[in-house]
Amino acid sequence: MIAATVGSLAGIGGGVIIRPALDAFNYYDNANIANFLSSFCVLAVALTSVIKSVITKQKIDNYKSSIFLGVGSIIGGILGNFLFDLVKTNSNKNWLIIIQSIILILLLIFVIFYMLFLKKKGIALKITNFIVILIIGLCLGIISSFLGIGGGPINVAVLCFFFSMNMKQAAINSLVIIVFSQTSKIITTMINGSLFNSNMDWYMLLCLIPVAIVGSLLGSYLNKKISEKAILYVYIITVFGIIGINLYNIINNAILLIQ
Repeated sequence: MIAATVGSLAGIGGGVIIRPALDAFNYYDNANIANFLSSFCVLAVALTSVIKSVITKQKIDNYKSSIFLGVGSIIGGILGNFLFDLVKTNSNKNWLIIIQSIILILLLIFVIFYMLFLKKKGIALKITNFIVILIIGLCLGIISSFLGIGGGPINVAVLCFFFSMNMKQAAINSLVIIVFSQTSKIITTMINGSLFNSNMDWYMLLCLIPVAIVGSLLGSYLNKKISEKAILYVYIITVFGIIGINLYNIINNAILLIQ
């Protein structure tokens, strides 16, 4: 519920919280299960928020750029899923979590640096070339699919930097991109059969979907009620929390490898 609410409120998606949390609790031995649960919840959060925005006729600025980013992220999502399977096949679960956690921490450090320092100075671009936008979307798709996080915090920072969006614009557009990238990831996972060969926890999935939808509606409601500055604070605090969870995952799994 917390992940879905914060994800919808700040455009984070929720997977960037759910996936590391599942790893921290060591809930599943198979990395495919945690990855799929996170991806499906992220899709539920993003899709609910986007549909609600369309129904309530909330203005989505720069949506054309987000659609092109989304198209690029579909291809990136397929490549990221292939990369995930490749790393998983050639390493054990502990190494996979450590690799994912390190990459995510490094990305989030850059995100925080930009949002706290460079964004305040007005450092941003205004990209309109659709080929460049597709390439950026491709990179976002690879990252989100490989890490199983939806890519929300990274999406928001990218939208702010490359397209000069404010926090509220970036939040809703980030969710549009997540719908594209996570749909392609889920379809790819189901087609290659890895999901059905991993003893998927369908009961957990059925429990998480309604919770994700309710949290998404709550976050979408709060997004309209609070200021852009407040959304930025929620975003930054959440990113620091995610870094903390991933540091725990690195240390915990490193200890397990030594043992």
